[in-house]
Amino acid sequence: MTTGTDTRGGISFSLLDKADAEKMSDVLFQILYNNMNAIAPSGGSCEEDKQHWVPCILSALKDPRRQILLIWSGTELVGYFMYALTGTTFVMEEIQFIPQWQGTGLFRKLYRHLFTLIPQDIQFVEAYAHKKNDKSQGILEHLGLQRIGENGSGSCFHYRGLYRNLCGYILAKEPGTQTW
Repeated sequence: MTTGTDTRGGISFSLLDKADAEKMSDVLFQILYNNMNAIAPSGGSCEEDKQHWVPCILSALKDPRRQILLIWSGTELVGYFMYALTGTTFVMEEIQFIPQWQGTGLFRKLYRHLFTLIPQDIQFVEAYAHKKNDKSQGILEHLGLQRIGENGSGSCFHYRGLYRNLCGYILAKEPGTQTW
């Protein structure tokens, strides 16, 4: 398990041990459900959504290129980030913070930590944002990604950009850092 701590905020990160994925699926789903139910409810019950999501996430984690980075404040799980590295592309798949941690600078801390995990030869970044999630769409555009299409079902927009631009944006706000 890879861990790291941001001593300025008591935040630590650890890669999910995929052997623990099923055990962690309840708490991960609850964070997702609480956020998405407020943004883009599925119309199903919490239990129906969970019965759909858990098998999908467990299946997705069988791919060795896919990881979930857990975000902790002390012993409390305050968020997670699922991503994949496919060739020269960093794919941002799912980012969820509990509401109390949204807008606190946690996003920037997460990305500073991610930059220590992602290989230097990554060239592109991709992500999807639900069409009802204006906040996520705005964040992706602010990070320099451009809308290039939709997913197969038409429920999400597909975004793509240069990885170096993402790094530059995140690092530009940091005192004493250089952007590329």
